[in-house]
Amino acid sequence: MNRTSLLTISLLTACVLQAQKVDPRHTNFYRVPAPVENDVVRIEFKDPVAQMAMCKVRVELTNKTTDILIIKASEIVFTVGGATYTPKDRDFVIRPNDRINRTLEITGGNMHHDAFSIKFGGASRLPRSEGKVKVPDFDVPPSKNSFTVGGFEVNLVNMDKETAKTALKFKVVYRGSKVALVDPSRTALRIESGQEFANASSKSKEVILQQGEDDAFTVYGEIPGKIVDMQFANMKLVWNDAFREVTPKPFSIGTVEFAVDPGLTEGKNR
Repeated sequence: MNRTSLLTISLLTACVLQAQKVDPRHTNFYRVPAPVENDVVRIEFKDPVAQMAMCKVRVELTNKTTDILIIKASEIVFTVGGATYTPKDRDFVIRPNDRINRTLEITGGNMHHDAFSIKFGGASRLPRSEGKVKVPDFDVPPSKNSFTVGGFEVNLVNMDKETAKTALKFKVVYRGSKVALVDPSRTALRIESGQEFANASSKSKEVILQQGEDDAFTVYGEIPGKIVDMQFANMKLVWNDAFREVTPKPFSIGTVEFAVDPGLTEGKNR
């Protein structure tokens, strides 16, 4: 092959490579796919876009059950240009009959393609009616500050007793192999007459723990001073079914396909 032919090939190659270069600010806009829905969850999609360095889409997830739903972020897989990516995000936790909004985003190599897909793996539901752990009543004031039951290690870290109000803050560590649910709203304070008073906080939220995780929760008791002065009263914290160890039940969501919208992409990039 002579030098003229080599020069011609080199020039053509350079032109092709130049033509293939994409402005890093150019954004592909994709058609919004139909929602994914089954008996457990509904997922809606908004604003799917991609540039050279990133691809993202907003999702709204609605829990249609009375269970807690968990979707592991590490098992959500984007496929872009034949390569796979996982978003660096925390796990999705959707409480019963609730909805959450999140943005799924990946970064890396060339994300600027005409299509991509998202596979939702790692989805499971936590039945809140199962796995009750029987926990002995806790003395207030305490005879000891910590106890272990089932896979739970529980420690009283602070106590505030006033005439008509008591607050007990606990730290809990889960050592079991399932998923732990701790619901402070299930608790009650029992005075020596046998009368019980439910947790006074309407904002108490269920704590969800995987193996080795820990968290804190507070139990609040309110009793009128004419019934008992809580500063001096001997009481018991009754746990009822506040502690549960639940086996996750996997369910399938599937894969969603995204295709570029040529008209929208052209118009938005002018």
